[in-house]
Amino acid sequence: MEKQEELGSVELDVNAKLSEINQLIVPYQLAYVSPSDDCLLLERNARYMTKEQQDRLTSNVKHDGFLSQLPFGIKQSNGKYKIISGNHRVKAAVKAGLDKILILYGNELDFDEKRQLAVQISHNSISGQDDLVLLKSLYMDLDDLFLKQYSGIDEKLLFDCKTLDLSAIAEKDLELYSLTFMFCEANRDNVEHLLEALDQKVGLDGESTSIVVGDPDRFISIMSKVQKQFGIKNRSTALLKMCEICERAIKAIEQEETCLIKT
Repeated sequence: MEKQEELGSVELDVNAKLSEINQLIVPYQLAYVSPSDDCLLLERNARYMTKEQQDRLTSNVKHDGFLSQLPFGIKQSNGKYKIISGNHRVKAAVKAGLDKILILYGNELDFDEKRQLAVQISHNSISGQDDLVLLKSLYMDLDDLFLKQYSGIDEKLLFDCKTLDLSAIAEKDLELYSLTFMFCEANRDNVEHLLEALDQKVGLDGESTSIVVGDPDRFISIMSKVQKQFGIKNRSTALLKMCEICERAIKAIEQEETCLIKT
């Protein structure tokens, strides 16, 4: 009886402090709720965990005694919270025997069904990538077996990943070239004026400077299309791809002209 009264007093204190915080984070709110009684899990959830992963998460939550990452839910008209992000964390909290957890939530008036779906998908899809070399280094800094297990890292997968060894490539072995592109309008007077200006510039010559007659915006637009079409992030790689496309186009024209000559 005394324990229940003590827990009830703690809950009142927490809710009182949350009410002050909630005034500062509208339209988001914080709530101290029961994971088993107050939370409704999604029936359709694209994010999944293996049993081993879920068990590891449950073990971590049980060890911590709370959720270190807050689930996000939408408060329903019946007072319960539909969890749209963090379903596995709520499951882990229930299995770990937590009476109360802290969640972040929004109201249905501020989050319609489409926005709820967008939040659900974004929380699952926007996660970033790991630098494997750095990740291995960080993992090896953990000298405690429990902490390694707590991290959730699959050692076999981590150490089976092959990384490119660049240590054998010395800087002196790399022959680098500088190439400058300068754009000007397709006007003869403008081109001649630019050439005269270049003659007076120190460090600019015909071998290292390419003059592009045309619109720079068009060049950037085409490069962006090439990056998007072929999934290229680096602009240098995109430029090489543009050269490759031009070479293929020239060969196709040459073959077509050869066929015409033969006929």
